[in-house]
This record gives sequence, structure tokens and C-alpha cells, in this order.
Amino acid sequence: MTVSLTRGRRAARLATCALALSASMTLSATGADAAARVFPLIGNGGFETPVIAAQEFYDTGAAIGAWNVADGSVDLIGPEGPWRAARGRQSLDLSGNRPGTIEQTFATRVGRCYTVSFALAGNPYGPPSVKTGYARVTNGSLVAQENFTFDTTGKTPENMGYVRERFTFCARDTQATLSLGSTTEGVYGPVVDDVAVIPRRHCPGFGLNLGVGVGVGVDTSSSWDD
Repeated sequence: MTVSLTRGRRAARLATCALALSASMTLSATGADAAARVFPLIGNGGFETPVIAAQEFYDTGAAIGAWNVADGSVDLIGPEGPWRAARGRQSLDLSGNRPGTIEQTFATRVGRCYTVSFALAGNPYGPPSVKTGYARVTNGSLVAQENFTFDTTGKTPENMGYVRERFTFCARDTQATLSLGSTTEGVYGPVVDDVAVIPRRHCPGFGLNLGVGVGVGVDTSSSWDD
């Protein structure tokens, strides 16, 4: 009986350790995107500020929480607006009254790599069906950019078809500016939401030996992963 009790306690301790390991693995499995939402390097990644009802337009020089409208016009969409957000209650059409660009500056550590991640869809209410735009990081002498497209064919306001876009850069300076812009003519542009900048523990294939100019690694999934 004593031996059985000892084994039982040991088994319980092993089970506790296994549970802790499982929890740790589960946390890792959720991906760096989830961790970035807890410790964000940028503010208002979900465009939840300011709180609006349906939709509001912001032109050059305006602020949307921590974001600045650097050029053109953008359209903030609220919960009573024309479509559903990828996460939370609000999202942003990068073409408001005309194509627009937003930007935000954040701190980086020289030599460390970061992944820019965001949910992408398109305004389904008007042409063209294929929306185009870009995400760009300017960090000292480095410019890292992903040009993106999104086809709204078959998409609806209730099923926007968000996909997860990602690209990675390795910092050369202590500050970086992230820009998200529309290159879609007209007023029906690409829609972005759930923007995050994620520090990487390891970044194989990237380093300070990248040439001056564009240095970009792209990891684009075919569907929006939560």
C-alpha cells in the first residue's frame, strides 16, 4: 500500500508537469500573433479607437488612435457599418474618399528581426474586384515592403474572406515606421484589421548583411488564421 501511494503521488506530480508542459506548448502553438496582442509594439492594431457606430472618413493629417493618416483618405468601419471586422468590432478601408495611407512609428532593437502581421480583405461593394496595396517598414537605411492583392470575387459583407499577411524584417535602427497604403483607384479599397508587429526569437536567413534598399521575407497564408 505504501508503494502504491508513493507511485500515486509520483504519478500525480508527473501529470502536473505534463499539464504544465501541455499548457506551455499550447501557448506556443497559438503563435506569436497572440503574444503580440498581449504585449503590442504598436497601438490600436485592431482600429478599435476611436469607437464609432457605422463609418467615418479620415483625411491626411488626422489621427486614428496611434495611427496617423499620412496621405489621402481612409474609412473606419464600426459594428453598425457595412461589413464585419476580422477581429473585434472595427476595421479600416484604406480607400476612403480616395486611396489613403496610414502610418505608425514604433521602437526596435538593432539586429533583432520582427514580423509584421495583419488581416486583409477588400471592400466588396464596388470595383475593381482585385484590391491592391502595400505594407512597408522604413527602418534606418532599410525599406521592407510587401505589395498585396485581394480578390473580392464571391466575398460578401458577412463573409469577407480575410487572409493573414506577413513579412519579416531585421532592424537596423532603434525606430521603425510601419505604413499601410492603398494603390486601388476609386473609393472601394483593401480592408485591413488586427495589425501586429511581432519580435522573433530566431530569424534564419535575415541579418544586417541585407543590401541597402528592399529587404523583405514574405510568409503569406491562404486563409486568415486566428
